Amino acid sequence: MSHALRSHTWRRAAGLVAASTLALTVVAPSATAAPPTTGKTDDGAITVAGSWLKGELTDGLVDAGGFTDYGLTLDAGFALDQAGDKSGVATINRAFQPVISDYISGDAFGDAGSTYAGSVAKAATFARVAGANPTSYGGVNLVTRLEARVSAIAPIVGRIEDKSTYGDYANTLGQSYAVRALTEAKSQRAADAVAFLLAQQCTSGFFRQDFTKDKAATAQGCAEGQTGSEPSVDATALAVVNLLEGDAKGPGVNAAVDNATDWLVTQQKKNGSFAGNTNSTGLAGWALGLVKDRTSAAKAATWVRKQQPVDKNRCRSALTKDTGAIAYEAKAVKAARNSGLTDGDVRGQWRRATAQAMAVLQWAPAANAELSVTLQRTSAESGDKVRVKVWGLAPGERACVSIKGDPKRIVGKASAKPVTRKLTMPTGNKTRIVKVKTADDAAKTRISVRN
Repeated sequence: MSHALRSHTWRRAAGLVAASTLALTVVAPSATAAPPTTGKTDDGAITVAGSWLKGELTDGLVDAGGFTDYGLTLDAGFALDQAGDKSGVATINRAFQPVISDYISGDAFGDAGSTYAGSVAKAATFARVAGANPTSYGGVNLVTRLEARVSAIAPIVGRIEDKSTYGDYANTLGQSYAVRALTEAKSQRAADAVAFLLAQQCTSGFFRQDFTKDKAATAQGCAEGQTGSEPSVDATALAVVNLLEGDAKGPGVNAAVDNATDWLVTQQKKNGSFAGNTNSTGLAGWALGLVKDRTSAAKAATWVRKQQPVDKNRCRSALTKDTGAIAYEAKAVKAARNSGLTDGDVRGQWRRATAQAMAVLQWAPAANAELSVTLQRTSAESGDKVRVKVWGLAPGERACVSIKGDPKRIVGKASAKPVTRKLTMPTGNKTRIVKVKTADDAAKTRISVRN
């Protein structure tokens, strides 16, 4: 499946974007040097992630064990949209419209007359992504409902506010969705919402997550270095994504996006991750991909892909049936290989990580060659350790290479070099098969083994 990136004109250098599919290789080529990196992207990782995520829906919604997680359902919808899965988005859209009121207010739960501004903004954004009408979504005009929650009173003009007996929990995350929804609706309140969002950006370029608690305070913007203005990778990334995807206009928008993405680049670790988890890495990488910083986006995508276990063939584990799921962090993979994705918090964490991380996988680098496996010799004795080279794994791509009795989990390198392992030859005078298996491809070769 090929990905068409939305066209945003920005100052960062553009990379190449193309899809790559690998065919089953039966006869391995000679072990010559691999060609240089192609610059293409591989849709395999985002496709398999989307398939798993769609399979986690119950009647089109995310069941979180006794209650519906509406916010995560919308995250899944945005992720499936980025994967190009129109049917998955449509499934969520059909299921979400009848329950929209349960998400945007607490009327049915004792919070009479309430409206949760961030929820309305996120739902209105999804409605447009799904090709629905946000002014008549499930019988609700989400645009006017949102406009009513955008303050017109100084000093908080443009700030979204919850109307609830439980208090006001609106924040920058919801504000960015409000900016996108109102901009796309050509609302007269869009400019105020944009201005207030930009006020949440600190001098270093990041966006803080929470608003000033005192609505009467003269200063309603970020005050870097002070309590309440701590940097947030997630808030910064979502601000960039929603400003760009909503095609927001106005004074300072371009500079705000440039400054935000410059700051994000400084937060990326050498291994490609942000904040050590896939949620933040996926969001930040998505933002950087949109401004055409393909190098940073590819590094983030490669790290996220490493947290997407592929325990196929002889490397089977309790995670095999959940191929495509993305772990929140590296240590979660090891634990889940033993116990699997049990219902409750564990499975919920993987669902959330997959939904929020998978968008960056559209920038996952492709392999530089077709998948193949080569051996240093054509025959061996039982018990010998024979060097095996696997070519054609994409950076960060997980696979299993094995011979009977000796499976090895491997991961593709960022360089063009093959992945090398030693496999122990089994007993028995016969020709044995050495096989490598990825999520969507396989290759094999043979070796003669004698006792």
